[in-house]
Amino acid sequence: MLTGVTLRNLWGIIITGVCALTATGVSAQRLAEPAPGAATFNIFLSAAPTGLERTLLTRTPDGWVIRSSGQISSPVNLQNQRFELAYDTEWRPERLTIDGRRGGATFSIRTTFDAGKATNELMEANLRSQHSEAVDQAAVVLPNYFFAAYEALAARLTGTQPGDTLPIYIAPRGESTAHVNNVVTRQLETADSTINARIYHITFLNPDRPLAAEIWVDDDLRLIRASIPSASIEVARDDVTSVSSRVARTHHPGDEDVRVQSAGFSLAATVTTPLGRETAIDGLWPAVLLVPGSGSVDRDEIVSGVPIFGQLAGTLADAGYLVARYDKRGSGQSGGRPESATLEDYAEDVREMIRYLDDRDDVDRGRISVVGHSEGGWVALLAASRENKIDALALIATPAISGHDRVLEQQRTELTRLELPESEHQERVVLQERILDAVVGDGSWEGVPADLRRQAETPWFRSFLNFEPSEIVRRVRQPLLLLHGEFDQQVPPYHADRLEEMARGRRHRQASVEVMKLAGINHLLVPATTDSLDEYAGLTDAQVAPQVVEVLTDWIRRSLP
Repeated sequence: MLTGVTLRNLWGIIITGVCALTATGVSAQRLAEPAPGAATFNIFLSAAPTGLERTLLTRTPDGWVIRSSGQISSPVNLQNQRFELAYDTEWRPERLTIDGRRGGATFSIRTTFDAGKATNELMEANLRSQHSEAVDQAAVVLPNYFFAAYEALAARLTGTQPGDTLPIYIAPRGESTAHVNNVVTRQLETADSTINARIYHITFLNPDRPLAAEIWVDDDLRLIRASIPSASIEVARDDVTSVSSRVARTHHPGDEDVRVQSAGFSLAATVTTPLGRETAIDGLWPAVLLVPGSGSVDRDEIVSGVPIFGQLAGTLADAGYLVARYDKRGSGQSGGRPESATLEDYAEDVREMIRYLDDRDDVDRGRISVVGHSEGGWVALLAASRENKIDALALIATPAISGHDRVLEQQRTELTRLELPESEHQERVVLQERILDAVVGDGSWEGVPADLRRQAETPWFRSFLNFEPSEIVRRVRQPLLLLHGEFDQQVPPYHADRLEEMARGRRHRQASVEVMKLAGINHLLVPATTDSLDEYAGLTDAQVAPQVVEVLTDWIRRSLP
């Protein structure tokens, strides 16, 4: 949490974590004419819904005005009472007005732009300060945590190409530069329409370290989504965060969209059938079900721009396997309520998918494998321990420690990356442990902020913390593959060794277990040069390493001949 931070140093702290952009020298950018109108954006921090911002873009005779209001809960604790940002007709900034509250204290920012200079007046409670600095006249103004400002960025990015740079002003303090790395197009499918999106992969060239981001823009040149993975920030328009929307990131000629009934709702899935290959036995295909990891992920399991399962499905189908993948309940186009779901509930969804595959006329019922990735490996383990129709189980980058210890391990990794002062480091650890104890009933919620309690006190998180892989592994009878990238920093490779040790002591001692660690592969299953999470910034066009599929197919052929 950010605690005890004044307004003046608040902006300085966040600059290194959330930047802004600007575009230079492209006339098409300055003349961009987005469609005026209102929009509502949902704000997610560390995958948890944390805030809302309502925006309005207006065309005036003098240029453009962006207005918004909203709030972001803990740990930011920001109330946006008034945001107004004006540009001239060529998208040069003119004035910025912000009134709000943070941590109970009122503040205001007034910035005017004139002849390459920004003049800032800051007010917090009764403290007033003023300063001026030189600013590029074409700068896009992006105050931290006021995401309506990214509407201007969406317009200014129009016409940019890979290699272009953009000047940014992080009002009220500091300039930055953004580099356009790549531009791709995608389709977003919603219940009402199909949205064509241009996705700009950019890097903020900060003095301390580069920061990757994605800016999604629709045909009206309006902002759809802004994503800053390394800062765990996602901002998405409400029409694309509904349960009926998904991104069409990959396509295979053998894709077939289906719906599978679960407990009172249906799972939206894609079945990819091999094309141009002869089936092995009596017109039947060996089948593979892909089980995604934690968070709100759809059937393609898109992480840092890499559609991990979308790519795996196509490659496995080309190798002769019928592959199924699905949107988790409450994600993409699947029904269900994720806030009340537990790991056991997600395992039941896997079993429903297995029964669906078992009932298909083109599936070899004696050769159905399940592949779980990351925390999805836990869900796959639970399902395999209960479902006899699962014939083989592969766990990719799956944790081997309890949910409680896993959360603390993730926190240690993140705190090491942040390089916080020791006092703040320890404060966060103590708070985290207090929350974990309260969730499982071993402690009190006293001293835990209400917003954090609302996020943590859920059936899913309780089931996650109580999960013990060692207890489940002992009950699994299927042949087991443990696949891990040696450059995986999110779930370090030692987890595979621990899982192997557990599997060696299974009740079904005749069940085989194999471990395969792949050199130069990270948590996203793509080639990497280091084990640093910062390398994710350049993985937008990365492909799942061929070795992953080679190991999987070889193991399935040997395990289920």
